[in-house]
Amino acid sequence: MIVLIFLIRRKNKELKKMEGNNPLDAWSFSCVKKGQEGNSTIFGRFSYKEMKNATRNFSTVLGGGENGTVFRGQLNDGSVVAIRRVESSPKQSHNEFCKEMEFLGRLHHRHLVGLKGFCSTRFERFQVYEYMENGSLQDHLHSPSKHLLPWKNRVQIAIDVANALEYLHFYCDPPLYHGDVKPSNVFLDKNYLAKLAGCGLAHHSSSGNTTPSCTPVNVKAQATPGYVDPEYMVTQELTPKSDVYSYGVLLLELVTGKPVIQDNKSLVEWSRELIGTDYRLHELVDPSVADAFDLDELQVVADVIHWCTHRDGAARPSMKQVLRILYERLDPLSGRFARAVEGEEGYYYCHGGGRVKGKQAGDGVIQFSGDAARSWLPSSSSTSRSHCSRSVLLECNSPEPQSSPAHGNGAFLA
Repeated sequence: MIVLIFLIRRKNKELKKMEGNNPLDAWSFSCVKKGQEGNSTIFGRFSYKEMKNATRNFSTVLGGGENGTVFRGQLNDGSVVAIRRVESSPKQSHNEFCKEMEFLGRLHHRHLVGLKGFCSTRFERFQVYEYMENGSLQDHLHSPSKHLLPWKNRVQIAIDVANALEYLHFYCDPPLYHGDVKPSNVFLDKNYLAKLAGCGLAHHSSSGNTTPSCTPVNVKAQATPGYVDPEYMVTQELTPKSDVYSYGVLLLELVTGKPVIQDNKSLVEWSRELIGTDYRLHELVDPSVADAFDLDELQVVADVIHWCTHRDGAARPSMKQVLRILYERLDPLSGRFARAVEGEEGYYYCHGGGRVKGKQAGDGVIQFSGDAARSWLPSSSSTSRSHCSRSVLLECNSPEPQSSPAHGNGAFLA
């Protein structure tokens, strides 16, 4: 009995040591409070003991990668979450980590993976995210055990991710640039609603007029080969057009089902000839959905891909322009959104040559209004309509695939 009491006391001391009596704890609680005063309604700080209990002594591993190990967790209230054990950077102090957590706690959008809270001890750090039942888009496209992801879901995922990037670029103050848009940072909930993760890597605009009280601490884009904006490779300057380029590559993966680099050749370069030739456009499509795609929708998506992956960043669209086209041509139900931004003129890149009449701008770019855009882009089939993912328009779920879920255990930030 004496030995048992001794062991219990020693274990309690170890837990207290893990929690630590950091003099910055008061500051970090203040940081969390500030986050709660913002748009985040579910955000808090957890203890190391709670993290340990939620993960059954860290035995419920979902996956891992350069950003840390991810566990499936169940909190005291019964809610299921994804818990990431963060690989601590020697350059990131406790203070900086709390700043980043406050910053992420303020990002609140239907198509961003939600941060529920964090845990910071003297030796370990954890992030607690909402659980995404159907895992990552990367798994659905490239896993050996992948299940069919129907065409209509691929189109909806494209719209969902565009929504997330539009929010970061246009509705955060200052604007944020993600810097690592790729399928492994896109996750699907139980209804196959797509949400963008990896916003801890986001960078704020250097031209913004407002400096947030807590800014992201990462100073270099964590870009992945194949998704990197060619201009970023030269300038090392992250811009909104860097995200636009990566988004175009992600769209290409959604359509083709191919990896971003194959046989030492980029997917973008491989696709250029097919996208530039109308009668070969169908060759882009993933064979698994080759009998069930909408040709008109494919034409629209192919044009957006070509526009987004233009070598000249200035010739690429904004995410607002991309979303406008996707809504107008792929989601007629949300025409109200398209009309709301009708006054905004944009640069639309025409790869077909001679198909559009408009004012010729520099670098081979055609500039024209929304009416001209509609005359250029082919009409979408009336039988191929996706659900609106923008919650301010329609509060509805994404269409659920007809196949069974690919990953019953879910995943997050592998």
